Amino acid sequence: MIEQTAEGAPEIEDAAMLPDQLDDVLRALSAAAVDGLSEADLLRVITALESTKGAAAALQARATSRFVEDRDSRAAEAVVREEIARRDASCRRSATRAEVALARRCSPWQADRHVGAAKALVHELTCTMSALTAGEISESRAVIVVRETACLSHADRIEADRRLAGDLSTLGDRALTAAAQRVAIDLDQEAIVERRRRAAGSRHVGVRPAPDGMARLSILGPLPEVVGAYAALTAAEQARFVATGDPEVDAARAADERGRGAWMVDTALELLSGRDEGQVQPVEVGLVMREDAIVPRAEARTGRAAAADDLDDEVEIPGWGAVPGDMAREHLLRLCDTGTEVWLRRLWTAPGDRDLVAMDSSRRLFSGVLRQLIGLRDATCRVPWCDAPARQVDHVTPHARGGGTSAANAMGACQRHNLVKEEPGWRTEVVSTGLDPGGGGPHTVRLTTPTGSEFTSEAAPLLGHGRAPLGDDRSRLEIYYEGLRAA
Repeated sequence: MIEQTAEGAPEIEDAAMLPDQLDDVLRALSAAAVDGLSEADLLRVITALESTKGAAAALQARATSRFVEDRDSRAAEAVVREEIARRDASCRRSATRAEVALARRCSPWQADRHVGAAKALVHELTCTMSALTAGEISESRAVIVVRETACLSHADRIEADRRLAGDLSTLGDRALTAAAQRVAIDLDQEAIVERRRRAAGSRHVGVRPAPDGMARLSILGPLPEVVGAYAALTAAEQARFVATGDPEVDAARAADERGRGAWMVDTALELLSGRDEGQVQPVEVGLVMREDAIVPRAEARTGRAAAADDLDDEVEIPGWGAVPGDMAREHLLRLCDTGTEVWLRRLWTAPGDRDLVAMDSSRRLFSGVLRQLIGLRDATCRVPWCDAPARQVDHVTPHARGGGTSAANAMGACQRHNLVKEEPGWRTEVVSTGLDPGGGGPHTVRLTTPTGSEFTSEAAPLLGHGRAPLGDDRSRLEIYYEGLRAA
């Protein structure tokens, strides 16, 4: 039997049945088909599913809030009883949110936001929560209200929620954001001013890959300084069309065919990197490539068909992704032509083109070439759905329990997950070392949470996900030389 609560949320008489009932709903949705439905029925399905997603998000928020609050309260009680220190309680709270991240299949940073939003919706933004539970709004629109009212006091937040209740399902995202900001300013201008003042403390520089071999360098800073820097760069670009009176400089500027955007990017990168104009960026490149990139094709040597499939060069820069072989060679040639010192590391895979070979060490800490090797294998955190850089390298089986300092017993992790896995109830173990000559598979670690949930983490292929598998246990060198023998 299902009853309606005062807040508008359905309440199941036997709460223990809820997980099984949700599994049944998931199976029903997975098996559903839309063949044979009319256009009107198809639109009804789309509308109903949109409402279902909102109601599911509301239920997920209530479950998240209850799970986190129960865990946090037990940690707080342990501090009062002086069973653990405050720092240990903080680590336990972090571990709790890491479990939420695994359950939601997202990063811990995203889980922190989900937890904060869930608590706000359950305890303060009751009108928004009711609309979400009824499927009238989506989770993203509820998050807009959570975000824009985060700086308000408890009482002011409840009032803001009441004022916005009538507009939640009618305004667009931008209009709802603007309305929430107006309400927040009306209720507490000082809080908004202080929020924007504190935001200056979060200024940072970031870089992330972009399509087609490009990357984005972003700078988050105070508005006046960022606008001023952009204005100075724009003025410098405009000044390149002004004659200087120096024939050589003016001739070089006239011959420069770069567009406005390209010139500004090149100039900004030269200034930030400290390079002279026209100087190529010196780098140490770890290029992961198949043997095909350096071994000549069989048909080129013998005139016969190649023993292996005719694949293009596959080159990977660890931590960044795939690049065409021609582009990698072109950049290296540019470095050589300018006389720049170039360090090139060729990283070879095991047969099957998947895994990097390993090294052992008798040391307690991962350092030197061994650490570099693990950093190439685990460029990002090995915990599922966490894309943070793997800044820590630690033992899977702790050194205190006999775990060796080797690539087989190593795991790259972000700083947060490296601390979380040491909390009570968390366990990690190596399932496959990645070194089994009998085909034991890639390096694999099993992660078990305090609730008993298990998650498996495989080391990413050295050439990256999405590559066509070789489909043979032999390496390409072996296939190539067998082709020569057959010829």
